[in-house]
Amino acid sequence: MRKVLVLAMCMWALGTFAQDSTKCSVNKYVSWGLSLSNNTDFNTGSYSSLEFGIVKHDVAVAVVLGRGNLDGVFRSDDVLSNYFYEFKVAPSFPIGKVYGNIILGYGGYFDAKHNFIEYGLGVSYTHKKIGYGVAFSNWDGVDYISPSITFNF
Repeated sequence: MRKVLVLAMCMWALGTFAQDSTKCSVNKYVSWGLSLSNNTDFNTGSYSSLEFGIVKHDVAVAVVLGRGNLDGVFRSDDVLSNYFYEFKVAPSFPIGKVYGNIILGYGGYFDAKHNFIEYGLGVSYTHKKIGYGVAFSNWDGVDYISPSITFNF
């Protein structure tokens, strides 16, 4: 199932970016998010990430880097396997003054053999170059609410 999801994401992204580039410019962005689960312990029920992406034809393609939970983030015995990478595709569509988006992602932890998928829905509002958003997603088998702040170049 994971291979099918990754293949679908790649085909969707390539199909979108292969369209005529004169119709829509490519926009770049960086976004910081803090994802919170229903786990009552903030340190183990949350993770922080930075997302670097491009948007064309209302489809974002991004690379996400982050830490799996906040427990031990500044300790000297922190290990690389606490950190993750993710490749994400997120098509968006206007809903009045905000944009809705569908989230599809696949990633893994550095220095570990653990991979995961992410899927969900989000909504965002952009004022000038700053975007404010919130998403509900299932990330690595756990449901999360993720507020985010985005800077658009």
